Amino acid sequence: MAGTGQPTWVKRILKLLEQARAKDPDFARFGAYSHQYKLAAPAGEEAIRKFEGQQGVQLPEEYRDFLMFIGNGGAGPYYGLYGLKALEDDLSDSRSLRRCRSLEEPVIYPKMSGEEWDRIVDPEGRRKGEEVYPYMGVLPIGTQGCTLMTGLMLTGPYRGQVVYYDNDFCGPPFFVREKGFLSWYERWLREVIAGYNEEECGFGLNVDGNPRQLMELYEQTEDPEERKEIIDSYYKFETLPGKQKTYFKQACAQETDMEVRMKLIKMLVRFHVPGMTKEIEKLWEYGAYAEAVSIITYEGTWEVKEAWYEKIFEILPQLQGNGFRDACHTFGAMKDYPNVHAGRLKEALVREDLDRNDRIVLFHSIRDLKGKEEVLDYFLDYLSTEENPTMLIYAVWCTEGVKNQQLQELYVKLLDKYRTHENARFDYKGSQMVLKGGACLGASRPEGQLTSNLMRQFDYFGLDYQGGWKLLMDEGRWREWKHQSGFAQI
Repeated sequence: MAGTGQPTWVKRILKLLEQARAKDPDFARFGAYSHQYKLAAPAGEEAIRKFEGQQGVQLPEEYRDFLMFIGNGGAGPYYGLYGLKALEDDLSDSRSLRRCRSLEEPVIYPKMSGEEWDRIVDPEGRRKGEEVYPYMGVLPIGTQGCTLMTGLMLTGPYRGQVVYYDNDFCGPPFFVREKGFLSWYERWLREVIAGYNEEECGFGLNVDGNPRQLMELYEQTEDPEERKEIIDSYYKFETLPGKQKTYFKQACAQETDMEVRMKLIKMLVRFHVPGMTKEIEKLWEYGAYAEAVSIITYEGTWEVKEAWYEKIFEILPQLQGNGFRDACHTFGAMKDYPNVHAGRLKEALVREDLDRNDRIVLFHSIRDLKGKEEVLDYFLDYLSTEENPTMLIYAVWCTEGVKNQQLQELYVKLLDKYRTHENARFDYKGSQMVLKGGACLGASRPEGQLTSNLMRQFDYFGLDYQGGWKLLMDEGRWREWKHQSGFAQI
């Protein structure tokens, strides 16, 4: 279409953009405040050709036409779309440049398994400092926050398709279902206008369609994986119409696949369909504890949590992964109950089969519970031996508010160890920068965050946040504070 006059779809998309802006005047949707539903002026044909020539790429036609007829970056899913200048800046990174200019076939593809992904990124090689290039042939067209990116396939059988990926290679990429850029972008506008809940599902991660259309898709397939994807897609809706409530309640009663049935129960409880909480008992009888706990935690009413939390305590030793983490969230929600206290999680703390994420959520749960003194011995040992600053941050949060001289001495030892770390010094500089409104940059690196949290245990040494950092970075003042506070021998 490029160079043959304005395509017929241009007016339609611009009209939808106006409607989306009117639907979200306060920019409440995720990322909307960054782009405010505004587009930069379209890029000229010459500018696009110059970009393609300099970068050694050929943009997919739909994306090329979007830049030329709709806008050179701006309004779009998540934090919006890059324009040509932002693309050039991103591609100035050597890894980005190499992956885009490569003429080799892409190595990523839809629905990669975790094992397939690990073979490509080679975690063992990366630990040795070796570089990997799994995103060859992918053009970064926007950010979703942190290291999550929106990309566009430039080569191979999926050319022109939008893909979501992580610059830190934390998991396989996700290829959106739309085969072209424009259908993906137009779907985003339709879902903004419809008021769908993007934050709960993440835009583009679910199946397109309204409640009626999704029900029809469900009826047409017997594939369990497709059915699970369709069920998950209902979470973007604020309410579930009566016809769909009736249909899926009947479908749940007839479903023989346990995973599909669990998802149906969870979704129907989410929309407060009468009688569905009784299905939790069936899951429990089947031994599907993780699935039942997930429903209790996220979709169950307060009465449901109250009825089940003691049973969750009983089967906690059998739970791992998501089931274990969901259980911890339930305990945190029940923190005001007299028989919910940190001591009941003492056995969980010493389990050796918990992974890093399990332990972080466990620490979070204990942080909110009463009776943390009951697990103090564990944390005294943990704070003395753990070397990972991120894990130490959660452990310090966990022990916050506990009055104990030995614990305070450990805090001081950790401050002595981490306050001079280069990342802590970097965050110190940020703490001294006064921003608009009088605030300052908070700590952002693990060692700096740990230092900041340890400082808080001593009320920033009687100073404000900035003053506390200054004291900590001044060797003489730090020694003086330790002497006055009775920590001179540490």
